[in-house]
Order: sequence, then structure tokens, then C-alpha cells
Amino acid sequence: MELFTRPSQLSGHAMRVDPEYLRSWRDFRRREFLFWFFVLTYVPGMAFIIVLMDRFDSDLLYRIGTFFSAAWLVGFAGASLYRQNFRCPRCHKFFFRRFKLLEPYARNCVHCNLACRALHP
Repeated sequence: MELFTRPSQLSGHAMRVDPEYLRSWRDFRRREFLFWFFVLTYVPGMAFIIVLMDRFDSDLLYRIGTFFSAAWLVGFAGASLYRQNFRCPRCHKFFFRRFKLLEPYARNCVHCNLACRALHP
């Protein structure tokens, strides 16, 4: 396991960080982005389709609206599950789940209490 040096934001001194640890947090940011993309784009997207349906009044647009709404729901469910299955970089257990209990907005690992986006384990 190769370690490299990265300056600490708190002390200004260099500290050694495992690349796998940093890769895990990059993966977490990707999962968060995908989740919030689906959350924040639904209403504007559906509003745009509604405006198109009002303007052109076509049966095809109603089908397209239904298709996009269903596709968004499937995407949202997939992104939510993908985010919930993130594993903690420290203990490698699910970050948001313990047994069948889910804490989707936990800011610390529910197992080892590692803070979200912590600079070091």
C-alpha cells in the first residue's frame, strides 16, 4: 500500500494519506452528485414537459411525459440505492446502514463514527 503526502487543511503540515482512502471519498462524491442530480432535476424537467404539452397539445407528449417520469423514478431509486451502498473507507461496512436500519443523511459512519469526508482515518 503506497502512501503519499498531502498538506493538512487544519495545521498546514504534510500528512500521509492512503490513495485508496481518497478514492473512496471521490466515489462518495460521485454517488452524492448522482443522487442530488435526480432529486433536483425532476421538477424543472417535468415543468418543461408540461409546458411543451400545453403548447403543442399532442398525445405523443403525454406518453413522453409519462415515460420520462417513470424513467426519473427508476433513476432516483437506483441512485438512492447506489448512494446507500457506499462503504466506509475506515471499517469497510455500509456507511449509512446498520442491519436493516437506514440513516440516509448520516454525517458519520453508523459503525465506526468516521466523519463524512474526513481528511484522515
